[in-house]
Amino acid sequence: MSSGHSVPFYCPYCGEEDLVPYLPPEQEAAGGSGHGQWSCRSCRRAFRLNLTALAVARGSAGSAGSAGSAGSAGSAGSDGPAEFEH
Repeated sequence: MSSGHSVPFYCPYCGEEDLVPYLPPEQEAAGGSGHGQWSCRSCRRAFRLNLTALAVARGSAGSAGSAGSAGSAGSAGSDGPAEFEH
């Protein structure tokens, strides 16, 4: 299993890959860590990564009725979200 640290592949603002860990001056003076904080050298913006929640699929993926009903549930009266078939 991987560690709990996430490393971004690109800047969410400009799309460049020139990222370095960021430590705000007030945390640096206090000796804190900038866990999850990154700075883009291209656009000079800083941002933070954090995990909000784990995504959970709706319904069970193994149920036989869900695939058959998804094709017929495409009518305008459908009140659930559209599902994609794999």
